[in-house]
Amino acid sequence: LTGFGAYRSYYKDALDWLGVDVHVFKVGTFKSYPEPYVRNDASPDAKEADLFWMNDLWGDYLKDIAAARHLDAAKISAQIADYADAVKSAGGDMAKLALADKLVDKLATPDEARQMLIADGARDRHSYRQIDFADYAALVEREHALDTRPQVAVVVAEGEILPGDQPQGTVGGKSTAKLLRAARNDDAVKAVVLRVNSPGGDAFSSELIRREVELTKAAGKPVIVSMGNVAASGGYWISMDGTQIFAEPTTITGSIGIFGIMMNIPNTLAKIGVHTDGVGTTPLADPIDPRRALDPNVGTALQAVIENGYRNFIGKVAAARHMTPEQTDAIAQGRVWSGTQALERGLVDKIGSLKDAIAAAAQAANLGDKYRVRYVEKPLTFWERIAMNMSNDALVSFTQAVLPQMPLGLLDQPQIRAQLRLLESARDGKLGVYAYCFCSMR
Repeated sequence: LTGFGAYRSYYKDALDWLGVDVHVFKVGTFKSYPEPYVRNDASPDAKEADLFWMNDLWGDYLKDIAAARHLDAAKISAQIADYADAVKSAGGDMAKLALADKLVDKLATPDEARQMLIADGARDRHSYRQIDFADYAALVEREHALDTRPQVAVVVAEGEILPGDQPQGTVGGKSTAKLLRAARNDDAVKAVVLRVNSPGGDAFSSELIRREVELTKAAGKPVIVSMGNVAASGGYWISMDGTQIFAEPTTITGSIGIFGIMMNIPNTLAKIGVHTDGVGTTPLADPIDPRRALDPNVGTALQAVIENGYRNFIGKVAAARHMTPEQTDAIAQGRVWSGTQALERGLVDKIGSLKDAIAAAAQAANLGDKYRVRYVEKPLTFWERIAMNMSNDALVSFTQAVLPQMPLGLLDQPQIRAQLRLLESARDGKLGVYAYCFCSMR
């Protein structure tokens, strides 16, 4: 246990040496993301804001450990302060130290742990009773196929928010909006949980998703937001209109602010003898060409656009959270909060887990305990299904089944896998022939 830290590299001197002109347009005193490009160190405001939420998370972490392990949080902090001496006293044996500090109950090898489970009565032939996750998931899927109860649909927004259609496991302005729309139009779905774990991203895409949340509520289906590790900036944008917002105590949220960065490199190019010149029909022709110095009028216009985006952001937050724009601005400015701090400032409604959010959604839709949970996923294309089915396990099984019948070395898995990656570039509606001949390897 060493504590939480957040350290970044800063590039101002390097960029100055290279001759790169960096232009930052932002609103929010604490919106520190662009700082590495214009400073050589963190600003005092950034350090203050980061340490504020970090100390809150660290305190929660210590309290959780103390409660789970029946220890004193202050004593854990004291142990960390003397960690070097403690490690030395333990002879450098970290496992022994963890046992002495009561962070673990027993030191055991995997086979010893298996024997402990078997001894506790969980025996199943030569090991303990268990089920493979894939088998369990398939069983649940079969049960759900026959389940006619009303549904609470879970839409997952995981990762950076990007424009357009994005693959499963990411957030696309268009694709994630489609998932919410599909849940809204499904008569079996009575409530929606939007699970957000995103640091933000594209503002327009965030607005598309937020709008679908608003429309789903207007259609009479409650939308409960469940924040995961992080729901900041655009991640908060897509969350703010939820019927209720749940956050974990350690969720990173807020960061209500907007910024833009432009880098121009005419001086960099000049160092290697490259120059840019030409004509345009107006002074603003081709205004963001990085080879040319930024026109001050363009900079003024971009800053105005950023400021308008910020007013739009805090205005929507104010309307959604029943605040005035001035109250919102006071807790915005790009500042990041922990889930507990966000609750104190009215940015979220409750502290709770995904399970709590699902229960709240069922309650808001008056479902009692007669409902099932369904995760709404973007359907895979035919080619995506083939690529996903050709997993490492499938390749191993294929090798084991065919290897005895083929020459040694024929089924070199990395080589086969390289050929199968061709399938990943295939798309529905796109003609193509993909073949691999084993004969050449004989």
